Amino acid sequence: MKQYLSLFVLLVTFVCSGQFIKPGQWRGDIHYQNTKIPLTFEIGYPNGETPEITFVNGKERRVVKNARIEGDSIFIPLDPFDVEIRAKFTAITLTGVYQKYYRDLKLPFTAEFGKPRVAKNSLRPSPAIEERWAITFSPESSDMSAGVGLFKQRGSTVTGTIMTQVSDYRYFEGILDGDSIKLSCFDGAHAFGFLGKKTEEGWRGDMIYDNGYAEPWVAIYDKEAELEDPFEMVEVEGDQKPYYDLLGAGEGKNAIDPLAYEGKVLIIQLFGTWCPNSHDQTRYLVNWYNENKDRDIAILGSSFEANYSQEYGMERLEKYRKVNDIPYDLVLGGRLSKTGAAMPFPFMNRIEAFPTLVILDKQGYVRYVHSYFNGPATGEYYKDFDSRFNEIIDSLLAE
Repeated sequence: MKQYLSLFVLLVTFVCSGQFIKPGQWRGDIHYQNTKIPLTFEIGYPNGETPEITFVNGKERRVVKNARIEGDSIFIPLDPFDVEIRAKFTAITLTGVYQKYYRDLKLPFTAEFGKPRVAKNSLRPSPAIEERWAITFSPESSDMSAGVGLFKQRGSTVTGTIMTQVSDYRYFEGILDGDSIKLSCFDGAHAFGFLGKKTEEGWRGDMIYDNGYAEPWVAIYDKEAELEDPFEMVEVEGDQKPYYDLLGAGEGKNAIDPLAYEGKVLIIQLFGTWCPNSHDQTRYLVNWYNENKDRDIAILGSSFEANYSQEYGMERLEKYRKVNDIPYDLVLGGRLSKTGAAMPFPFMNRIEAFPTLVILDKQGYVRYVHSYFNGPATGEYYKDFDSRFNEIIDSLLAE
């Protein structure tokens, strides 16, 4: 009874003050030029008047505890990314903008209370889908690339992810609507759409990446579909050591002291604070480091930032450190560039993806490069990375 009374008092307080956003499930839309990307979130008030926002993507729950209400507006920071939702509200609507400060990009954002993520429009029965797809992006272009779709179906609801050789697209959620598939993903920094129709050969559709940026794809079911092993994409020949002055060039020539890593197995992460896959890998590395810090190991993260200036990069790096409670070394590598990120390593012309791991032995020589990241959304592949990563570190420590 006390719980219901407290909720009643809370709601009355918000209504009387004009600062009420209805708790429960909401459907939001990020408006691109020719389409809208839907997302789902829940609003609650577990600690009184401060709203808590939980973004839902399949089984992922991304909780924002530092949203704030000012007058008739709500501000939702999407840490650790330099991104924010700002909107005017009524009890059951939000109208505002989704802003990426690191790209100086502002897009319309709307939301409605109680709406489904994707509405089912067709009365036709939907096909039962197989769980593994071989996907070809831009199939009629010289820029074609491969992906592997990992999907699960429950009724008309579909969840899963798409793996590529620039990392996975994290958690998709959506529906089968007759002969159409309609999936979306919102990770804070990106809003993706994966739309397609069933064909005689398989599936065909468009991958929507950003405002005005889409790519065609085709897919077939293939239980054996795989990508190139991320541990084997870059071959390390001979005795190679990194140029530490270039690795921390965003801060200055002497930002890194190589002597601090003598006699240790060193894991270098090339990442960006703007990158959700980097964030997934960072969370893995933080947990791993806290469990292994008493061994002869070290981690050094070097970030490459968009909208670059040294001041901005250092500010982003410090916030990233605090948000993720990072206990190992971080330096500013420089401006966002796959070529620039490879410059500290004489055997690479460019990296394939952010994030990339470079693993050094206790003598300071590069032994392994891991070129993209299969994060938690990939299930078995994430577990396989964890197993192989630990085997490699154990073997290097034993030398």
